[in-house]
Amino acid sequence: MNHNLKTLLILNPVAGKGKGKKNFDEIYKLLKEKIKNIDVVISEYSGHIKNISKDAIKSGFKRILTIGGDGSPFEVLNAVKKEEELKELELGIIPAGTGNSFLRDFIDIDYRKIIERILSGRSRKIDVVEIEYGDGKNRKKTYYLNILGVGLIADILKLTNDKLKFLGEFGYSLSVLTHIFKGLKNNIKLEYDGNIMELKDSAMVISNSKFTGGKMKISPYSNPQDGKVDIVIFNEVSRMDIIKIFIGVFKGTHINHKKVKHIRASKIRLTSSPQLLLMADGEVLDYTPLYLNVLPSALKVLI
Repeated sequence: MNHNLKTLLILNPVAGKGKGKKNFDEIYKLLKEKIKNIDVVISEYSGHIKNISKDAIKSGFKRILTIGGDGSPFEVLNAVKKEEELKELELGIIPAGTGNSFLRDFIDIDYRKIIERILSGRSRKIDVVEIEYGDGKNRKKTYYLNILGVGLIADILKLTNDKLKFLGEFGYSLSVLTHIFKGLKNNIKLEYDGNIMELKDSAMVISNSKFTGGKMKISPYSNPQDGKVDIVIFNEVSRMDIIKIFIGVFKGTHINHKKVKHIRASKIRLTSSPQLLLMADGEVLDYTPLYLNVLPSALKVLI
């Protein structure tokens, strides 16, 4: 690691019920021992980390470290305007959120161990997923690192974030049970790498990494360094199917259920009737249609 590189440390003080704020003094002391040129900014509202990161990149910062959950690196990524800027950035993720799902692919969630790795200069080139969504003039672009929920999965994550986040990891489970009773009714057209699949009464996740909601191993075969996303489809599922599938999610055994399909792809186009909610890395976006492209090895993550 270049210990003289201009570095910005961003703290989300409300992540993980204030976990990052509680441990901030220790975290800063450990980092400051090696990184002399380090500035600190504390986020004050939802979306502030994105604005902070935009200003930092304009000011010449090439390394950004976040203290928070999966939403913090998501905001940093979306401060970047183009792929070339992504490739110039070093991102360090110090866990202090509810789930910290992305980091679980690589290491135990222990902020001291992760800081040790950051300071040692350990790094990996990680795929970034670029998506566009919405119709016509309302079409928007977003990057994500971890997971995109489509339909039911996004609805579950939205309820968790809006009303059940105070329950920690149990909140995700309660949200699943709440949505089971609503059932599914939709038609989806999924185009991926030249293939077409028609789906009915289905939901899916499009994952770059294995975990969501903390320890839920929703996409057990994902590898954020293979140039592809993993599409895990819950196809024509009944309420009882959803219960049986959910039981296996924490160990990843749900992938073997007869109504779960698994596909890998680098490019996706998805349309649906009705339009389905999209949520990336815990952040509500908008509705389908969806256009997706994997950017291989686009980001240097210190881990």
